[in-house]
Amino acid sequence: MPTHCLKPAILPEGLTAILDHLGVGIALLQPEQQLVYCNAAARSLLGMTPGDHCLPQIDGVAVEVGLAANTALMTGPSGAALKLVATPLRSGLTLLVVETSAEESGAARALFETESGYSSLFDNAVCGIYRDRPDGTPVRANRALAVLNGYASEEKFLRGVSSTSVNWYVDPGRAAQFKQLINAQGGVRDFVSEVYRHRSREKFWITENAWYVRDAAGNAIYIEGTIQDATERVLGVAAIERQANTDQLTGAASRFHFMNKLNVLTKDQGGVGVLFSIDLDKFKEVNDQLGHGAGDAVLKSVAARLRRIGGPEATVARLGGDEFAMIISGSAAPMKADMTAAEIVRALRAPVEISGYSANVGASVGVALYPAHAATANELLNHSDLALYHVKANGRNSFCIFNPEMKIRQQRRKALEDDLREAISGNALELYYQPIVATKTTATVGYEALMRWNHPRRGFLPPSQFIAVAEEAGLMTELGNWAILRACRQIVLLPDHVTVAVNVSPSQFRSSGIVDTVKQALADTGLAPPRLTLEVTETVILSGEAQASRVIDELLALGVKLALDDFGTGYSSLSYLQRFAFSKVKIDRSFVAGIETKPANLAIIRAIINLAKDLGMDVVAEGIETESQAAILRTENCGLLQGYLYGKPMPYREIVANQAVHNLRSYLPARPAQSQPVETMKRTVNNAL
Repeated sequence: MPTHCLKPAILPEGLTAILDHLGVGIALLQPEQQLVYCNAAARSLLGMTPGDHCLPQIDGVAVEVGLAANTALMTGPSGAALKLVATPLRSGLTLLVVETSAEESGAARALFETESGYSSLFDNAVCGIYRDRPDGTPVRANRALAVLNGYASEEKFLRGVSSTSVNWYVDPGRAAQFKQLINAQGGVRDFVSEVYRHRSREKFWITENAWYVRDAAGNAIYIEGTIQDATERVLGVAAIERQANTDQLTGAASRFHFMNKLNVLTKDQGGVGVLFSIDLDKFKEVNDQLGHGAGDAVLKSVAARLRRIGGPEATVARLGGDEFAMIISGSAAPMKADMTAAEIVRALRAPVEISGYSANVGASVGVALYPAHAATANELLNHSDLALYHVKANGRNSFCIFNPEMKIRQQRRKALEDDLREAISGNALELYYQPIVATKTTATVGYEALMRWNHPRRGFLPPSQFIAVAEEAGLMTELGNWAILRACRQIVLLPDHVTVAVNVSPSQFRSSGIVDTVKQALADTGLAPPRLTLEVTETVILSGEAQASRVIDELLALGVKLALDDFGTGYSSLSYLQRFAFSKVKIDRSFVAGIETKPANLAIIRAIINLAKDLGMDVVAEGIETESQAAILRTENCGLLQGYLYGKPMPYREIVANQAVHNLRSYLPARPAQSQPVETMKRTVNNAL
């Protein structure tokens, strides 16, 4: 209510002096509520200065009540509880009496301080605070809420917003959800929503807590609540979810997201779908030869091609490294699973162009159908992996659909792995030795150590039946190190000219401990280093040329010899002969097998022998089974021969027995009928071993 200022009416001077000394406030008001007179006590209680002749606006409602001859209570500017009594006079004026009481003043002061404190909290809170009527009409809103909605003050907010909830939520159904929750629970906690700023219509996120304020009868009279800007929180959570659900390099789904999708598929009653497990072939070669940037480009290209094949409904995931997976749901997916798998193989076989270079990879694909092949997500994944393993074991760059026989083979394989672990711990493995002879004399100059396993149920097993299992089970390094030490211990007891060759697996060669293993074996047994030859294949070097070069240099520094096994079967063998100091190359048995009838085989063998001779390397031809093969190789000046013609792999005790017989013959005088003493000595040596 506006303050009215009029010149006070002139009262008798004696009366004004008396009134000014009263402790009670006295004021005269005209009918229009204009101030006529106000004594000193009234000015003090109402917060007026001596020169102020206007009744201040303290509480317009209280004055109006007082004019109706009622008594009103109000809080003065100083916090004192004031009692206002208005009495109409015959002159038409109204006498207003203002007085205080100590009790009322204390209560009023406490009330004032409490209200001031809450008012301060309300006005200065950093979160938005509001009070709405149940229909959404705003009653109060602090400055923080006003600013959040694009207004400078509460007053402007209240003038500009007729309803807090109408046209506020981006999702039109969100207001109804809010109402449903607050009606059911009496309040809402952490109600996160995307909303529009009331003034600019800009979108942002909020979190809201709200509750009903009810009267004594339990009727809702207000909705009060707090609102905070949750944009940073929501976007942060969304970013974390994107990071968890997306492979950052390729944009494909992550393993986490992939497993969630797989679980959704297999938990959906009536769900039908296909899982494709995909491994890239020759990806490591791309990384090694063109660099990791090229490898990254290949992975991105693979993800894009898979998305194109699968379409918008498919989930394409990168599970790690060069492993991908794809899920296609729907009743039609199983019927064209083989066509889709073939398309994947064909698409990933196409080269990826990178800065003028062509990166050529390929893919092996394992396929499993749901629910035909599995009842759970883990089972489906396991079965697609089994199909993938079958492809990789049979040449790669193709696809295979799971069948139950694969699981039976897996179970057998797992049993074999368990038996192998037990055999290693129980020292049940043995080395057999196949002779290597000098071509001209056929005298044995060395042996190749070959691992054998006397299985308790399957009998003697050759390496071809358990080495692959050992490699995949991570046992090959332990087996390989054992073979080196065992071979050194046994061969050192044979004549000094006899050497031994031990095969080194890729995993064993990659391990950092192979040099220490060889060094320790030589030191423990006393075997002269040149008597030990380590045979490696091209695959060993392909695992990483830089590391291979370092390991080879360290092994050569020990004095041992290196042989390149299966020479001619790989595409980089010639370059490896140039770069690495091999002392020996082995001609693969596949070339020897057709030497009598295939001129091309003979031409290749002749070229290898001449090349090795020019490089100062020995040549061993393996797989010799006939005299005619040996005669041809002798004519071509191949230095060393190995094969069944000269002896099958034999246990060490047989070698020692033969050596003992040989030594015995050299000491016996020549005479007829020597067979009986020789056989007797042989049996004696065998029994001793």
